[in-house]
Amino acid sequence: MNWAFRLKQLFIGICNSGTENLEPRRRRPVQYINALSFLTSTLVFSLGAVFFFLVNSLLILIPLMLEGFGMLGVIAFNSKKRYNMANFTMFAIHYVAAGYWTTLLGNAIPIEVVVAFLLIFLTCGSFLVYTEKKVRIYSIIAIVLLLAFIQVNAYFKFIVPIPLSTNAAFIMRLCTTGGMLVFILFVMFAFVKEIELLLGSLKKSNKTLAAHAAFLRETFHELKTPLNSIYGIAQLMQMNLKEPGSNKVTDEQEQEVTNLLAASRLSKDIIDNVLDMKRIEAGKFYDIKKDNIHIRQCIEQCITLNKYIAQMRGISIQFDYKLPGDCISCDEILFKKILNNLISNAVKFAVSPSTVEVTAWAHNSEMYCSVKNLGEIESDKMKSLFEVFASERNTLVEGTGVGLYLVKQLVELLGGQIDVYCKDGATTFSFNMPIEYSTDMPQQVPSSLPNQLPSFDGKKVLVIDDNLMNQQILVRFLQKLGITTQVCRNGKEALVLAVELKPDIIISDMHMPVMDGKEFLVHAKTTPAIAQIPVVIISGDAFNNYNVNEATTLMSLGACAYLGKPLSFSELFTVISTHLPEKLPTC
Repeated sequence: MNWAFRLKQLFIGICNSGTENLEPRRRRPVQYINALSFLTSTLVFSLGAVFFFLVNSLLILIPLMLEGFGMLGVIAFNSKKRYNMANFTMFAIHYVAAGYWTTLLGNAIPIEVVVAFLLIFLTCGSFLVYTEKKVRIYSIIAIVLLLAFIQVNAYFKFIVPIPLSTNAAFIMRLCTTGGMLVFILFVMFAFVKEIELLLGSLKKSNKTLAAHAAFLRETFHELKTPLNSIYGIAQLMQMNLKEPGSNKVTDEQEQEVTNLLAASRLSKDIIDNVLDMKRIEAGKFYDIKKDNIHIRQCIEQCITLNKYIAQMRGISIQFDYKLPGDCISCDEILFKKILNNLISNAVKFAVSPSTVEVTAWAHNSEMYCSVKNLGEIESDKMKSLFEVFASERNTLVEGTGVGLYLVKQLVELLGGQIDVYCKDGATTFSFNMPIEYSTDMPQQVPSSLPNQLPSFDGKKVLVIDDNLMNQQILVRFLQKLGITTQVCRNGKEALVLAVELKPDIIISDMHMPVMDGKEFLVHAKTTPAIAQIPVVIISGDAFNNYNVNEATTLMSLGACAYLGKPLSFSELFTVISTHLPEKLPTC
Protein backbone atom coordinates (compact mmCIF):
# COMPACT_ATOMS: atom_id res chain seq x y z
CA MET A 1 0.00 0.00 0.00
CA ASN A 2 2.86 2.36 0.92
CA TRP A 3 4.60 1.43 -2.35
CA ALA A 4 1.51 2.25 -4.43
CA PHE A 5 1.08 5.58 -2.63
CA ARG A 6 4.69 6.55 -3.34
CA LEU A 7 4.31 5.69 -7.02
CA LYS A 8 1.17 7.80 -7.20
CA GLN A 9 2.93 10.74 -5.54
CA LEU A 10 5.87 10.32 -7.93
CA PHE A 11 3.54 10.40 -10.94
CA ILE A 12 1.71 13.49 -9.60
CA GLY A 13 5.05 15.20 -9.02
CA ILE A 14 6.15 14.45 -12.60
CA CYS A 15 2.86 15.74 -14.02
CA ASN A 16 3.12 18.98 -12.02
CA SER A 17 6.72 19.62 -13.01
CA GLY A 18 7.06 23.28 -14.05
CA THR A 19 3.45 24.21 -13.20
CA GLU A 20 4.26 26.34 -10.16
CA ASN A 21 2.53 29.75 -10.15
CA LEU A 22 0.60 28.96 -13.36
CA GLU A 23 -3.10 29.72 -13.56
CA PRO A 24 -5.35 26.64 -14.08
CA ARG A 25 -5.98 27.41 -17.77
CA ARG A 26 -2.23 27.35 -18.54
CA ARG A 27 -1.38 24.63 -16.03
CA ARG A 28 -3.47 21.84 -17.58
CA PRO A 29 -1.66 21.68 -20.97
CA VAL A 30 1.70 21.42 -19.16
CA GLN A 31 0.33 18.60 -17.02
CA TYR A 32 -0.94 16.78 -20.12
CA ILE A 33 2.45 17.08 -21.85
CA ASN A 34 4.31 15.84 -18.75
CA ALA A 35 1.95 12.89 -18.28
CA LEU A 36 2.08 11.99 -21.97
CA SER A 37 5.88 12.22 -22.09
CA PHE A 38 6.26 10.01 -19.01
CA LEU A 39 3.76 7.51 -20.43
CA THR A 40 5.57 7.47 -23.78
CA SER A 41 9.02 6.90 -22.25
CA THR A 42 7.63 4.09 -20.08
CA LEU A 43 6.03 2.34 -23.07
CA VAL A 44 9.11 2.90 -25.24
CA PHE A 45 11.50 1.35 -22.71
CA SER A 46 9.19 -1.57 -21.85
CA LEU A 47 8.01 -2.42 -25.39
CA GLY A 48 11.44 -1.58 -26.77
CA ALA A 49 12.96 -4.32 -24.65
CA VAL A 50 10.52 -6.79 -26.22
CA PHE A 51 11.32 -5.53 -29.74
CA PHE A 52 15.08 -5.76 -29.17
CA PHE A 53 14.67 -9.25 -27.78
CA LEU A 54 12.73 -10.30 -30.91
CA VAL A 55 15.04 -8.51 -33.38
CA ASN A 56 18.59 -7.98 -32.16
CA SER A 57 19.34 -4.87 -34.21
CA LEU A 58 20.81 -1.44 -33.55
CA LEU A 59 18.17 -0.04 -35.92
CA ILE A 60 15.74 -0.75 -33.09
CA LEU A 61 17.88 -0.16 -30.00
CA ILE A 62 19.32 3.28 -30.84
CA PRO A 63 16.00 4.90 -31.94
CA LEU A 64 14.27 3.45 -28.87
CA MET A 65 16.88 4.98 -26.56
CA LEU A 66 16.65 8.34 -28.36
CA GLU A 67 12.85 8.35 -28.21
CA GLY A 68 12.66 7.30 -24.55
CA PHE A 69 15.26 9.76 -23.25
CA GLY A 70 13.92 12.46 -25.56
CA MET A 71 10.53 12.18 -23.86
CA LEU A 72 12.18 12.54 -20.46
CA GLY A 73 13.86 15.64 -21.86
CA VAL A 74 10.40 17.09 -22.53
CA ILE A 75 9.66 16.92 -18.79
CA ALA A 76 13.01 18.60 -18.13
CA PHE A 77 12.12 21.44 -20.51
CA ASN A 78 8.82 22.00 -18.66
CA SER A 79 10.57 21.97 -15.29
CA LYS A 80 12.75 24.82 -16.61
CA LYS A 81 9.54 26.57 -17.77
CA ARG A 82 10.53 26.30 -21.43
CA TYR A 83 7.00 25.29 -22.36
CA ASN A 84 7.10 25.98 -26.10
CA MET A 85 10.28 23.93 -26.51
CA ALA A 86 8.73 21.08 -24.51
CA ASN A 87 5.57 21.06 -26.65
CA PHE A 88 7.50 21.16 -29.92
CA THR A 89 9.92 18.41 -28.81
CA MET A 90 7.13 16.07 -27.70
CA PHE A 91 5.14 16.34 -30.94
CA ALA A 92 8.28 16.27 -33.12
CA ILE A 93 9.46 13.02 -31.50
CA HIS A 94 6.04 11.40 -31.98
CA TYR A 95 5.89 12.66 -35.56
CA VAL A 96 9.35 11.30 -36.48
CA ALA A 97 8.82 8.08 -34.51
CA ALA A 98 5.53 7.34 -36.29
CA GLY A 99 7.18 7.68 -39.69
CA TYR A 100 10.34 5.76 -38.70
CA TRP A 101 8.71 2.74 -37.03
CA THR A 102 6.02 2.42 -39.72
CA THR A 103 8.71 2.37 -42.42
CA LEU A 104 11.14 0.12 -40.51
CA LEU A 105 8.70 -2.52 -39.26
CA GLY A 106 6.39 -2.68 -42.30
CA ASN A 107 3.52 -5.12 -41.74
CA ALA A 108 4.33 -5.33 -38.02
CA ILE A 109 2.43 -2.04 -37.62
CA PRO A 110 -1.12 -2.02 -39.10
CA ILE A 111 -1.44 0.96 -41.45
CA GLU A 112 -5.03 1.60 -40.27
CA VAL A 113 -3.87 1.98 -36.66
CA VAL A 114 -1.15 4.39 -37.76
CA VAL A 115 -3.71 6.52 -39.61
CA ALA A 116 -5.97 6.58 -36.54
CA PHE A 117 -2.97 7.44 -34.35
CA LEU A 118 -1.94 10.35 -36.55
CA LEU A 119 -5.44 11.75 -37.02
CA ILE A 120 -6.62 11.39 -33.43
CA PHE A 121 -3.53 11.50 -31.26
CA LEU A 122 -1.31 14.01 -33.05
CA THR A 123 -4.10 16.20 -34.45
CA CYS A 124 -6.26 16.33 -31.32
CA GLY A 125 -3.20 16.47 -29.09
CA SER A 126 -1.86 19.54 -30.89
CA PHE A 127 -5.30 21.17 -30.73
CA LEU A 128 -5.41 20.46 -27.00
CA VAL A 129 -2.06 22.14 -26.37
CA TYR A 130 -1.90 24.89 -29.01
CA THR A 131 -4.49 27.65 -29.28
CA GLU A 132 -2.90 29.64 -32.11
CA LYS A 133 -4.67 29.04 -35.42
CA LYS A 134 -1.44 29.20 -37.44
CA VAL A 135 0.30 26.51 -35.33
CA ARG A 136 -2.72 24.21 -35.66
CA ILE A 137 -2.69 24.59 -39.44
CA TYR A 138 1.03 23.75 -39.58
CA SER A 139 0.38 20.65 -37.45
CA ILE A 140 -2.35 19.44 -39.80
CA ILE A 141 -0.15 20.02 -42.86
CA ALA A 142 2.71 18.05 -41.29
CA ILE A 143 0.40 15.14 -40.43
CA VAL A 144 -1.09 15.07 -43.95
CA LEU A 145 2.41 15.00 -45.47
CA LEU A 146 3.46 12.17 -43.15
CA LEU A 147 0.33 10.17 -44.03
CA ALA A 148 1.03 10.66 -47.73
CA PHE A 149 4.64 9.50 -47.29
CA ILE A 150 3.58 6.37 -45.36
CA GLN A 151 0.95 5.43 -47.96
CA VAL A 152 3.28 6.01 -50.92
CA ASN A 153 6.14 4.06 -49.30
CA ALA A 154 3.79 1.20 -48.40
CA TYR A 155 2.84 0.93 -52.08
CA PHE A 156 6.16 1.55 -53.86
CA LYS A 157 8.52 0.21 -51.13
CA PHE A 158 11.13 2.98 -51.55
CA ILE A 159 12.44 2.03 -48.11
CA VAL A 160 12.46 -1.72 -47.53
CA PRO A 161 11.44 -2.77 -43.98
CA ILE A 162 13.72 -5.08 -41.98
CA PRO A 163 12.97 -8.81 -42.31
CA LEU A 164 10.81 -10.21 -39.49
CA SER A 165 9.69 -13.71 -38.63
CA THR A 166 5.98 -14.43 -38.58
CA ASN A 167 5.93 -14.74 -34.78
CA ALA A 168 7.97 -11.57 -34.27
CA ALA A 169 5.73 -9.60 -36.65
CA PHE A 170 2.61 -10.86 -34.85
CA ILE A 171 3.93 -9.92 -31.38
CA MET A 172 5.09 -6.50 -32.59
CA ARG A 173 1.69 -5.91 -34.23
CA LEU A 174 -0.03 -6.58 -30.90
CA CYS A 175 2.40 -4.34 -28.99
CA THR A 176 2.26 -1.41 -31.42
CA THR A 177 -1.53 -1.61 -31.73
CA GLY A 178 -1.90 -1.66 -27.95
CA GLY A 179 0.56 1.20 -27.49
CA MET A 180 -1.11 3.44 -30.06
CA LEU A 181 -4.54 2.70 -28.58
CA VAL A 182 -3.20 3.78 -25.18
CA PHE A 183 -2.09 7.12 -26.69
CA ILE A 184 -5.43 7.58 -28.46
CA LEU A 185 -7.37 6.83 -25.26
CA PHE A 186 -5.16 9.27 -23.34
CA VAL A 187 -5.95 12.12 -25.73
CA MET A 188 -9.66 11.25 -25.78
CA PHE A 189 -9.71 11.20 -21.97
CA ALA A 190 -7.96 14.58 -21.88
CA PHE A 191 -10.48 16.02 -24.37
CA VAL A 192 -13.42 14.72 -22.34
CA LYS A 193 -11.92 16.18 -19.18
CA GLU A 194 -11.39 19.54 -20.89
CA ILE A 195 -14.99 19.56 -22.11
CA GLU A 196 -16.24 18.74 -18.61
CA LEU A 197 -14.11 21.53 -17.15
CA LEU A 198 -15.34 23.99 -19.78
CA LEU A 199 -18.96 22.99 -19.17
CA GLY A 200 -18.38 23.37 -15.44
CA SER A 201 -16.87 26.82 -15.97
CA LEU A 202 -19.77 27.75 -18.26
CA LYS A 203 -22.28 26.59 -15.66
CA LYS A 204 -20.48 28.56 -12.97
CA SER A 205 -20.34 31.63 -15.22
CA ASN A 206 -24.04 31.31 -16.00
CA LYS A 207 -24.82 31.14 -12.29
CA THR A 208 -22.69 34.22 -11.70
CA LEU A 209 -24.37 36.05 -14.58
CA ALA A 210 -27.80 35.01 -13.31
CA ALA A 211 -26.96 36.25 -9.82
CA HIS A 212 -25.55 39.46 -11.30
CA ALA A 213 -28.64 39.91 -13.46
CA ALA A 214 -30.92 39.32 -10.47
CA PHE A 215 -28.96 41.87 -8.45
CA LEU A 216 -29.15 44.41 -11.28
CA ARG A 217 -32.84 43.73 -11.79
CA GLU A 218 -33.64 44.37 -8.15
CA THR A 219 -31.24 47.31 -7.85
CA PHE A 220 -32.50 49.10 -10.96
CA HIS A 221 -36.10 48.39 -10.02
CA GLU A 222 -35.42 50.11 -6.71
CA LEU A 223 -33.65 52.94 -8.54
CA LYS A 224 -36.53 53.47 -10.95
CA THR A 225 -39.02 53.98 -8.11
CA PRO A 226 -37.37 57.13 -6.68
CA LEU A 227 -36.36 58.20 -10.20
CA ASN A 228 -40.02 57.97 -11.19
CA SER A 229 -40.86 60.31 -8.31
CA ILE A 230 -38.09 62.78 -9.22
CA TYR A 231 -39.11 62.81 -12.88
CA GLY A 232 -42.77 63.18 -11.96
CA ILE A 233 -42.09 66.11 -9.63
CA ALA A 234 -39.99 67.79 -12.33
CA GLN A 235 -42.82 67.41 -14.86
CA LEU A 236 -45.33 68.84 -12.35
CA MET A 237 -43.05 71.81 -11.71
CA GLN A 238 -42.80 72.46 -15.44
CA MET A 239 -46.59 72.23 -15.78
CA ASN A 240 -46.98 74.73 -12.92
CA LEU A 241 -44.70 77.18 -14.71
CA LYS A 242 -46.91 77.02 -17.81
CA GLU A 243 -50.23 77.46 -15.99
CA PRO A 244 -52.00 80.78 -16.66
CA GLY A 245 -51.99 83.05 -13.63
CA SER A 246 -49.11 81.23 -11.95
CA ASN A 247 -46.74 83.29 -9.84
CA LYS A 248 -44.00 84.95 -11.84
CA VAL A 249 -40.85 82.86 -11.90
CA THR A 250 -37.32 83.93 -12.65
CA ASP A 251 -35.23 82.67 -15.53
CA GLU A 252 -33.01 80.99 -12.94
CA GLN A 253 -35.93 79.00 -11.50
CA GLU A 254 -37.07 77.98 -14.96
CA GLN A 255 -33.53 76.86 -15.79
CA GLU A 256 -33.41 74.79 -12.59
CA VAL A 257 -36.56 72.93 -13.61
CA THR A 258 -35.07 72.33 -17.06
CA ASN A 259 -31.88 71.01 -15.45
CA LEU A 260 -33.88 68.69 -13.20
CA LEU A 261 -35.76 67.27 -16.19
CA ALA A 262 -32.47 66.84 -18.07
CA ALA A 263 -30.86 65.03 -15.13
CA SER A 264 -33.88 62.74 -14.79
CA ARG A 265 -33.84 61.97 -18.50
CA LEU A 266 -30.09 61.29 -18.47
CA SER A 267 -30.44 58.97 -15.47
CA LYS A 268 -33.11 56.99 -17.29
CA ASP A 269 -30.94 56.71 -20.42
CA ILE A 270 -27.97 55.45 -18.39
CA ILE A 271 -30.09 52.80 -16.67
CA ASP A 272 -31.64 51.69 -19.98
CA ASN A 273 -28.23 51.42 -21.68
CA VAL A 274 -26.74 49.33 -18.86
CA LEU A 275 -29.78 47.05 -18.90
CA ASP A 276 -29.58 46.65 -22.67
CA MET A 277 -25.92 45.70 -22.24
CA LYS A 278 -26.93 42.99 -19.79
CA ARG A 279 -29.55 41.75 -22.25
CA ILE A 280 -26.78 41.28 -24.83
CA GLU A 281 -24.60 39.41 -22.31
CA ALA A 282 -27.53 37.17 -21.42
CA GLY A 283 -28.23 36.45 -25.09
CA LYS A 284 -31.77 37.85 -24.76
CA PHE A 285 -31.68 40.89 -26.98
CA TYR A 286 -34.64 42.35 -28.82
CA ASP A 287 -36.70 40.56 -31.43
CA ILE A 288 -37.66 42.72 -34.40
CA LYS A 289 -41.35 43.63 -34.33
CA LYS A 290 -42.27 45.79 -37.31
CA ASP A 291 -45.35 47.98 -37.39
CA ASN A 292 -46.58 50.99 -39.33
CA ILE A 293 -45.08 54.09 -37.71
CA HIS A 294 -45.08 57.82 -38.37
CA ILE A 295 -41.33 58.21 -38.93
CA ARG A 296 -41.28 62.03 -38.86
CA GLN A 297 -43.09 61.98 -35.52
CA CYS A 298 -40.69 59.34 -34.13
CA ILE A 299 -37.70 61.52 -34.96
CA GLU A 300 -39.38 64.61 -33.49
CA GLN A 301 -40.11 62.69 -30.29
CA CYS A 302 -36.43 61.70 -29.98
CA ILE A 303 -35.47 65.35 -30.44
CA THR A 304 -37.99 66.41 -27.78
CA LEU A 305 -36.60 63.86 -25.30
CA ASN A 306 -33.17 65.48 -25.59
CA LYS A 307 -34.25 69.12 -25.58
CA TYR A 308 -33.83 69.51 -21.80
CA ILE A 309 -30.13 68.60 -21.86
CA ALA A 310 -29.73 70.66 -25.05
CA GLN A 311 -31.23 73.75 -23.40
CA MET A 312 -29.05 73.23 -20.35
CA ARG A 313 -25.92 73.29 -22.55
CA GLY A 314 -27.03 76.08 -24.88
CA ILE A 315 -27.48 73.67 -27.81
CA SER A 316 -30.22 73.97 -30.42
CA ILE A 317 -31.43 70.99 -32.48
CA GLN A 318 -32.28 71.46 -36.17
CA PHE A 319 -34.30 68.84 -38.05
CA ASP A 320 -34.26 68.41 -41.84
CA TYR A 321 -36.77 65.84 -43.13
CA LYS A 322 -36.28 64.71 -46.77
CA LEU A 323 -38.15 61.40 -46.94
CA PRO A 324 -40.87 61.23 -49.63
CA GLY A 325 -43.42 59.80 -47.18
CA ASP A 326 -44.20 59.91 -43.46
CA CYS A 327 -45.34 56.34 -42.81
CA ILE A 328 -43.01 53.33 -42.95
CA SER A 329 -42.93 49.78 -41.62
CA CYS A 330 -40.28 49.58 -38.90
CA ASP A 331 -39.59 48.51 -35.32
CA GLU A 332 -40.39 51.77 -33.55
CA ILE A 333 -38.75 50.85 -30.24
CA LEU A 334 -35.41 49.90 -31.80
CA PHE A 335 -35.39 52.90 -34.15
CA LYS A 336 -36.03 55.30 -31.27
CA LYS A 337 -33.28 53.70 -29.20
CA ILE A 338 -30.80 54.15 -32.05
CA LEU A 339 -31.67 57.77 -32.82
CA ASN A 340 -32.10 58.78 -29.18
CA ASN A 341 -28.61 57.52 -28.33
CA LEU A 342 -27.07 59.35 -31.30
CA ILE A 343 -28.85 62.64 -30.55
CA SER A 344 -28.03 62.32 -26.86
CA ASN A 345 -24.33 61.83 -27.64
CA ALA A 346 -24.33 64.73 -30.09
CA VAL A 347 -25.92 67.05 -27.54
CA LYS A 348 -23.62 65.95 -24.71
CA PHE A 349 -20.37 66.37 -26.63
CA ALA A 350 -21.15 69.31 -28.92
CA VAL A 351 -19.25 72.57 -28.55
CA SER A 352 -21.47 75.03 -26.67
CA PRO A 353 -23.21 77.07 -27.97
CA SER A 354 -23.86 75.39 -31.32
CA THR A 355 -26.46 73.51 -33.35
CA VAL A 356 -27.00 69.75 -33.66
CA GLU A 357 -28.31 68.84 -37.11
CA VAL A 358 -30.59 65.80 -37.54
CA THR A 359 -31.28 64.77 -41.14
CA ALA A 360 -33.38 61.97 -42.62
CA TRP A 361 -33.40 61.05 -46.32
CA ALA A 362 -33.85 58.09 -48.66
CA HIS A 363 -31.69 56.64 -51.41
CA ASN A 364 -32.82 53.69 -53.51
CA SER A 365 -34.45 51.27 -51.05
CA GLU A 366 -32.54 52.53 -48.00
CA MET A 367 -33.41 55.10 -45.35
CA TYR A 368 -30.54 57.21 -43.99
CA CYS A 369 -30.36 59.23 -40.79
CA SER A 370 -27.47 61.44 -39.74
CA VAL A 371 -26.71 63.39 -36.58
CA LYS A 372 -24.08 66.13 -36.87
CA ASN A 373 -22.57 68.23 -34.09
CA LEU A 374 -19.78 70.77 -33.80
CA GLY A 375 -16.63 69.20 -32.37
CA GLU A 376 -14.19 66.57 -33.64
CA ILE A 377 -13.28 63.19 -32.16
CA GLU A 378 -9.60 62.41 -31.82
CA SER A 379 -8.41 60.09 -34.60
CA ASP A 380 -6.94 57.51 -32.19
CA LYS A 381 -10.36 57.14 -30.54
CA MET A 382 -12.36 56.75 -33.75
CA LYS A 383 -11.55 53.04 -34.13
CA SER A 384 -12.79 52.13 -30.64
CA LEU A 385 -15.93 54.29 -30.62
CA PHE A 386 -18.30 51.37 -31.14
CA GLU A 387 -16.57 49.13 -28.60
CA VAL A 388 -18.20 48.57 -25.23
CA PHE A 389 -17.24 51.05 -22.49
CA ALA A 390 -15.57 53.40 -24.99
CA SER A 391 -16.64 56.89 -23.94
CA GLU A 392 -15.56 60.49 -24.18
CA ARG A 393 -15.76 62.67 -21.09
CA ASN A 394 -17.82 65.81 -20.71
CA THR A 395 -17.61 68.17 -17.75
CA LEU A 396 -21.37 68.63 -17.60
CA VAL A 397 -22.87 65.28 -18.54
CA GLU A 398 -21.41 61.80 -18.69
CA GLY A 399 -22.50 58.39 -19.96
CA THR A 400 -21.73 54.74 -19.38
CA GLY A 401 -19.71 54.16 -22.53
CA VAL A 402 -22.13 51.52 -23.82
CA GLY A 403 -24.43 53.76 -25.90
CA LEU A 404 -22.62 53.59 -29.25
CA TYR A 405 -21.92 49.89 -28.77
CA LEU A 406 -25.66 49.31 -28.37
CA VAL A 407 -26.42 51.53 -31.36
CA LYS A 408 -24.16 49.43 -33.57
CA GLN A 409 -25.83 46.21 -32.35
CA LEU A 410 -29.31 47.61 -32.99
CA VAL A 411 -28.50 49.04 -36.43
CA GLU A 412 -27.10 45.69 -37.54
CA LEU A 413 -30.15 43.95 -36.06
CA LEU A 414 -32.31 46.08 -38.38
CA GLY A 415 -30.14 45.10 -41.35
CA GLY A 416 -28.20 48.35 -41.62
CA GLN A 417 -24.77 49.86 -41.01
CA ILE A 418 -23.47 52.80 -39.00
CA ASP A 419 -20.58 55.09 -39.85
CA VAL A 420 -18.83 58.10 -38.33
CA TYR A 421 -16.59 60.74 -39.89
CA CYS A 422 -15.14 64.13 -39.00
CA LYS A 423 -14.93 67.06 -41.40
CA ASP A 424 -14.46 70.82 -41.03
CA GLY A 425 -14.49 70.66 -37.23
CA ALA A 426 -17.75 68.66 -37.03
CA THR A 427 -18.57 65.02 -36.33
CA THR A 428 -21.33 63.16 -38.17
CA PHE A 429 -22.84 59.81 -37.23
CA SER A 430 -25.00 58.27 -39.95
CA PHE A 431 -26.82 54.97 -40.26
CA ASN A 432 -28.96 53.31 -42.88
CA MET A 433 -31.56 50.56 -42.91
CA PRO A 434 -33.95 49.01 -45.44
CA ILE A 435 -37.09 51.10 -45.86
CA GLU A 436 -40.64 49.89 -46.50
CA TYR A 437 -43.21 52.61 -47.10
CA SER A 438 -46.76 52.09 -45.88
CA THR A 439 -50.05 53.72 -46.80
CA ASP A 440 -51.73 52.95 -43.44
CA MET A 441 -51.02 56.10 -41.43
CA PRO A 442 -50.92 55.40 -37.66
CA GLN A 443 -52.47 57.80 -35.18
CA GLN A 444 -50.10 60.67 -34.40
CA VAL A 445 -49.07 60.93 -30.76
CA PRO A 446 -47.99 64.30 -29.30
CA SER A 447 -44.36 64.27 -28.15
CA SER A 448 -45.07 66.64 -25.24
CA LEU A 449 -47.97 67.97 -23.20
CA PRO A 450 -49.94 70.83 -24.75
CA ASN A 451 -49.40 74.26 -23.18
CA GLN A 452 -53.13 74.53 -22.50
CA LEU A 453 -54.29 71.32 -20.80
CA PRO A 454 -57.86 70.21 -21.57
CA SER A 455 -60.30 69.35 -18.82
CA PHE A 456 -61.79 65.93 -18.14
CA ASP A 457 -64.27 67.20 -15.55
CA GLY A 458 -66.53 64.48 -14.20
CA LYS A 459 -64.21 61.63 -15.16
CA LYS A 460 -62.98 59.21 -12.50
CA VAL A 461 -59.68 57.33 -12.35
CA LEU A 462 -58.68 54.61 -9.89
CA VAL A 463 -54.94 54.64 -9.07
CA ILE A 464 -53.40 51.42 -7.71
CA ASP A 465 -49.89 51.79 -6.27
CA ASP A 466 -48.29 50.74 -2.98
CA ASN A 467 -45.79 53.64 -3.13
CA LEU A 468 -47.32 56.68 -1.43
CA MET A 469 -45.11 59.23 -3.23
CA ASN A 470 -45.92 57.80 -6.66
CA GLN A 471 -49.60 57.88 -5.71
CA GLN A 472 -49.47 61.57 -4.76
CA ILE A 473 -47.56 62.63 -7.89
CA LEU A 474 -49.89 60.74 -10.22
CA VAL A 475 -52.97 62.10 -8.43
CA ARG A 476 -51.69 65.68 -8.76
CA PHE A 477 -51.20 65.23 -12.50
CA LEU A 478 -54.67 63.75 -12.95
CA GLN A 479 -56.23 66.54 -10.89
CA LYS A 480 -54.65 69.09 -13.24
CA LEU A 481 -56.74 67.42 -15.97
CA GLY A 482 -59.89 67.87 -13.87
CA ILE A 483 -60.10 64.14 -13.08
CA THR A 484 -61.51 62.82 -9.80
CA THR A 485 -59.16 60.21 -8.34
CA GLN A 486 -59.37 57.37 -5.85
CA VAL A 487 -56.30 55.47 -4.64
CA CYS A 488 -55.60 52.05 -3.14
CA ARG A 489 -52.46 50.05 -2.31
CA ASN A 490 -52.98 46.66 -4.01
CA GLY A 491 -55.04 44.77 -6.54
CA LYS A 492 -57.28 43.09 -3.98
CA GLU A 493 -58.49 46.43 -2.60
CA ALA A 494 -58.84 47.74 -6.15
CA LEU A 495 -61.25 44.99 -7.20
CA VAL A 496 -63.68 46.03 -4.47
CA LEU A 497 -63.30 49.77 -5.14
CA ALA A 498 -63.60 49.37 -8.91
CA VAL A 499 -66.95 47.57 -8.62
CA GLU A 500 -68.17 50.26 -6.23
CA LEU A 501 -66.86 53.38 -8.04
CA LYS A 502 -67.10 52.30 -11.69
CA PRO A 503 -64.09 54.49 -12.74
CA ASP A 504 -63.55 55.55 -16.34
CA ILE A 505 -59.91 54.34 -16.32
CA ILE A 506 -57.81 52.25 -13.93
CA ILE A 507 -54.06 52.95 -13.64
CA SER A 508 -52.18 50.14 -11.89
CA ASP A 509 -48.57 49.60 -10.87
CA MET A 510 -47.12 46.20 -11.84
CA HIS A 511 -45.56 45.07 -8.55
CA MET A 512 -47.59 45.35 -5.34
CA PRO A 513 -48.14 43.23 -2.24
CA VAL A 514 -51.17 40.94 -1.83
CA MET A 515 -52.15 41.14 -5.52
CA ASP A 516 -49.93 42.54 -8.31
CA GLY A 517 -50.96 44.36 -11.46
CA LYS A 518 -51.03 41.32 -13.72
CA GLU A 519 -53.19 39.29 -11.34
CA PHE A 520 -55.51 42.27 -10.85
CA LEU A 521 -55.85 42.63 -14.63
CA VAL A 522 -56.88 38.98 -14.99
CA HIS A 523 -59.50 39.29 -12.23
CA ALA A 524 -60.78 42.64 -13.53
CA LYS A 525 -61.33 41.31 -17.06
CA THR A 526 -63.26 38.32 -15.72
CA THR A 527 -65.49 40.45 -13.47
CA PRO A 528 -68.53 41.49 -15.57
CA ALA A 529 -69.15 44.74 -13.66
CA ILE A 530 -65.71 46.20 -14.51
CA ALA A 531 -64.55 44.11 -17.47
CA GLN A 532 -64.99 46.99 -19.96
CA ILE A 533 -63.00 49.57 -17.97
CA PRO A 534 -59.62 50.39 -19.63
CA VAL A 535 -56.63 49.33 -17.50
CA VAL A 536 -53.20 50.98 -17.84
CA ILE A 537 -50.22 49.01 -16.46
CA ILE A 538 -47.11 50.92 -15.32
CA SER A 539 -43.97 48.83 -14.80
CA GLY A 540 -40.52 49.57 -13.43
CA ASP A 541 -39.17 46.09 -14.17
CA ALA A 542 -35.52 46.50 -15.11
CA PHE A 543 -35.28 43.83 -17.77
CA ASN A 544 -38.88 44.25 -18.92
CA ASN A 545 -38.77 47.92 -19.80
CA TYR A 546 -39.77 48.10 -23.46
CA ASN A 547 -40.06 44.31 -23.35
CA VAL A 548 -42.27 43.50 -26.31
CA ASN A 549 -43.09 40.02 -25.01
CA GLU A 550 -44.34 41.20 -21.61
CA ALA A 551 -46.22 44.12 -23.15
CA THR A 552 -47.84 41.74 -25.63
CA THR A 553 -48.80 39.37 -22.81
CA LEU A 554 -50.42 42.13 -20.77
CA MET A 555 -52.20 43.58 -23.79
CA SER A 556 -53.55 40.12 -24.64
CA LEU A 557 -54.89 39.88 -21.08
CA GLY A 558 -56.85 43.09 -21.67
CA ALA A 559 -54.58 46.02 -20.76
CA CYS A 560 -55.14 49.09 -22.91
CA ALA A 561 -51.56 50.35 -22.47
CA TYR A 562 -48.20 49.35 -20.98
CA LEU A 563 -45.98 52.23 -19.80
CA GLY A 564 -42.51 52.10 -18.29
CA LYS A 565 -40.94 53.99 -15.40
CA PRO A 566 -39.97 56.74 -15.03
CA LEU A 567 -43.43 57.65 -16.26
CA SER A 568 -43.77 60.28 -18.97
CA PHE A 569 -46.89 62.37 -18.41
CA SER A 570 -47.15 63.06 -22.14
CA GLU A 571 -47.42 59.29 -22.79
CA LEU A 572 -50.02 58.90 -20.05
CA PHE A 573 -51.93 61.93 -21.37
CA THR A 574 -52.07 60.29 -24.81
CA VAL A 575 -53.50 57.09 -23.30
CA ILE A 576 -56.08 59.00 -21.28
CA SER A 577 -57.08 61.08 -24.31
CA THR A 578 -57.53 57.93 -26.37
CA HIS A 579 -59.47 55.77 -23.92
CA LEU A 580 -61.76 58.10 -22.02
CA PRO A 581 -65.34 58.07 -23.33
CA GLU A 582 -65.01 61.60 -24.73
CA LYS A 583 -62.17 61.65 -27.25
CA LEU A 584 -60.10 64.81 -27.51
CA PRO A 585 -58.72 66.27 -30.71
CA THR A 586 -55.05 65.61 -31.43
CA CYS A 587 -52.86 68.31 -29.96
